[in-house]
Amino acid sequence: MPYLFTCPHCHTRTEVEDEFSGQSGECVVCGREITLPNFAPGAGSRAAMTGSGKKRQRSAAWVAAAVVMLLLVGSSIVAIARIGGSTANRLRQGRERIASIKNLETIAEALNAYAADHGSYPPPAIRSRTGKPLLSWRVMILPYLGEEELYDRFNLSAAWDSNTNQMLSYQDMPVVYRHPDNQGWASDTPYHLVTGTGTLFPASGALGPKQVVDGATKTILLTEARVSSVWTEPIDLDFAVSAGRINTTAGSDFGGVTEGGVCVATVDGRGHFLSESTAALTVNALVTPRGGEPLADDVLD
Repeated sequence: MPYLFTCPHCHTRTEVEDEFSGQSGECVVCGREITLPNFAPGAGSRAAMTGSGKKRQRSAAWVAAAVVMLLLVGSSIVAIARIGGSTANRLRQGRERIASIKNLETIAEALNAYAADHGSYPPPAIRSRTGKPLLSWRVMILPYLGEEELYDRFNLSAAWDSNTNQMLSYQDMPVVYRHPDNQGWASDTPYHLVTGTGTLFPASGALGPKQVVDGATKTILLTEARVSSVWTEPIDLDFAVSAGRINTTAGSDFGGVTEGGVCVATVDGRGHFLSESTAALTVNALVTPRGGEPLADDVLD
């Protein structure tokens, strides 16, 4: 004869046959240890079990099976949620990478337009008459980004952190200079030139596309880098310090912005993604416009 029993832990009520009277085991719902009471003997004993009792026993078996099924389905849902979350994260990273590459290509187009008009790329910094760096090349190419009005508002004879220029830096940063993952009002930019001996931007003066011997498709013009700078500040990636490293914790190398590698743009204006496993020698060869280093045709594919 079945008796109603309530689990003292999860308070689930279920029917239990008197043949299990006094036995211990795990609750099928919460899994905690329970001990059944001694049920009073009655007419509905195991020996006199009716057909309806057997039906209830079969129903209890179906309930137990349903509980197991629910647990299995629940585990599957958790697994699917984890997989889905991982996939969503990869999709987000992919979208950010594509958006950053588009920013780099837009900036590279403006740099090449400037070079077409002036015969060379802009110097990394607008300098005072005494040679003091005042403003970044990013200000200099604003007219080539369709930002003539903003360009005209800058005081090109004052430093980037002067009152007027600093206010413009924080209030009017062009969207193309902001990384897709950088939300809000932040005025830092991850897009930098690579400067120094052997690069497109040596101390002796910026080169132009026609002076690139190694090929426009295999020479880096612009890169992501976690070099701390407001977009108007005349700071870029120092080739000698970076040593061709990608995504290290040094804070003075390539990348550090996009997970798994670094987005770059080459002299031909195309954007690419370099894995962080790329050898430093390969990165360095891509930076030098006249190094003559052998590079595979698919190095940037």
